[in-house]
Amino acid sequence: MKYLLAYGMLIPGITIACCSAYATETFNFQNELSFKTFSFERDYKDDPSANSNSLSQGLLYRGDWSVKLNDVQLHLMPSLQYAYRLSSDQHSNDFTLPFDADTKQQAQHYSKYGLGMGVEYKDFRINIGEIIPNTPLTPQVDTHQLRVNYKGAEFKYHQQQQNFTLGFINRYSPRNEEDYRKLAISQQESDGLYFFEWNGKKPQYSWKFYNGYLTDIINQSYLAFDYQWSDQHNTKFRMFQHTDIGDAKLGQYNNTSLGAMHFIQHGNFTTGIGYQENFGKNGVPKLDGLPIPHMMNWTLGAFTKANEKSYHFVSSYDFKDYIKGLKITYKYIYGDSFQTKNKDDFEQESDLLIQYDLNHWVKNLKLLFLNINYDTKHGKSLDEQRMMIHYTVKF
Repeated sequence: MKYLLAYGMLIPGITIACCSAYATETFNFQNELSFKTFSFERDYKDDPSANSNSLSQGLLYRGDWSVKLNDVQLHLMPSLQYAYRLSSDQHSNDFTLPFDADTKQQAQHYSKYGLGMGVEYKDFRINIGEIIPNTPLTPQVDTHQLRVNYKGAEFKYHQQQQNFTLGFINRYSPRNEEDYRKLAISQQESDGLYFFEWNGKKPQYSWKFYNGYLTDIINQSYLAFDYQWSDQHNTKFRMFQHTDIGDAKLGQYNNTSLGAMHFIQHGNFTTGIGYQENFGKNGVPKLDGLPIPHMMNWTLGAFTKANEKSYHFVSSYDFKDYIKGLKITYKYIYGDSFQTKNKDDFEQESDLLIQYDLNHWVKNLKLLFLNINYDTKHGKSLDEQRMMIHYTVKF
């Protein structure tokens, strides 16, 4: 993948040279610019010295510039992200802005960039350079300031209501870092991730299968299945399985995680209950600096520890009949049957999420507030608040 960028420019160039003599050209420029004001505050109950907070203003741009030559469409996809700290330096790591552990300083500002190129022909597409996967190991996360960047290549095929993707990723840039680096788990680096994804949707159910081969570390298999029993009832099922491969830099790895959650909707009110259990001597792994949003019920604590059993409750109300765009969600999760430093442990988390989509008044303007209360017996208990004002312009 050393010459990934060069190949990415070469492929569209050859295609243009071959097709332009007889092609009818159609140009299309799509741009999305988002302004994000983000406030983050985390207070540790037993260690106030580790408290952190910040207020920052972000700008996120992504473009898709394309030209269609008969049946072939060429894409150039630039991206730029920039964040500026508005608050004073708290000399602590807030996991939102870059932090220098030696000088104990938060960065005043930072930027991230990417460039992707693609060739599309009927139901087939090849992307190279910056790609935008959304898989268990390489998720898209929009709950902080800037997003994660990935470099690699992927081949996509779409057939009716099914999508197939085969790809390779060899670099990533976590949300609070500027530079790209090798993919790593617990600081153990890999030369790259080979992955396959198959997802589809039918009137009553949808599915997603994923397999990720992170060289010399782990192989991850993932299955998501959602079933709509009726307009009022639906069930989500999630399964993870992990095994060590190659040089097994994390040692022998053995983990399976199963989870199911059932939701009942009555008018504007929705409630859900679920159960999740992890099997094997290891927990569910993740890339350094990333969360695990593909569990059946995303939470800060994740509840992914070895042998852990967790019980989930979710309740939400859509105020669309009274205040258009307002939705409030409450979550409570309790987990036990795991150990921390050879001691029996438990953890619990309660979340309050307020989402206000003001699209009815101001197009593409959204407000979000998230309060997280996390407690554990042998670990770091904390309170966390996130607030976001998000405005997007498309042109």
